[in-house]
Amino acid sequence: VRLGRSSNDTNYRGLVAAHLARYKQYPADARSRGASGTASVSFTIGGSGGVTSVRLAHGSGIASIDAEVQAMVRRASPFPSPPNGRPQSFTVPVSFRLN
Repeated sequence: VRLGRSSNDTNYRGLVAAHLARYKQYPADARSRGASGTASVSFTIGGSGGVTSVRLAHGSGIASIDAEVQAMVRRASPFPSPPNGRPQSFTVPVSFRLN
């Protein structure tokens, strides 16, 4: 994701990351099998904060984790509105690790 260097962009990226983290759920079947992995999800947030698109950017190799990262973005919608009111796109890696 290429964002400008303004503090608004940096702050907004942090807001999006923090908001998204609240909706992360470890898939039950992956947890029970002790499976871990990282999947990247790409999504676009519209000017009013709603998610306008979401897709798997890079799979983890574990179907339930790949499905969860996309479901997580949908559950998190709406996000805080972008500071300039223009749609913004993100690609974020989401790691699932058992402690």
